[in-house]
Amino acid sequence: MHTKRNPYIDRAKHCIGLDRKKPYIRHGKKFYRPYRNYFATGRDYEVWEVMESAGHAKRGEQNQHGGYTFHLTRAGLDWLGKQLGIHIYDEGEDT
Repeated sequence: MHTKRNPYIDRAKHCIGLDRKKPYIRHGKKFYRPYRNYFATGRDYEVWEVMESAGHAKRGEQNQHGGYTFHLTRAGLDWLGKQLGIHIYDEGEDT
């Protein structure tokens, strides 16, 4: 059975590199430390506007493609982690 993809989760995962690297498991729980936290959009950034209005993302500077660079907030990292069953660390957070 094929499940429908969620564009919010897909973009958030890509933003922090979770689509390329897997979380690690310690004491039976999943953890992930992002190696990046940014997503550069083109002119179509409606999904990111929704995430921004929910407090899950912040908009940065406009880019050369007519879009913006967004990053996930702590609330966005927590939301994504809850969706996936993973604790996602922030840059300044200790392991």
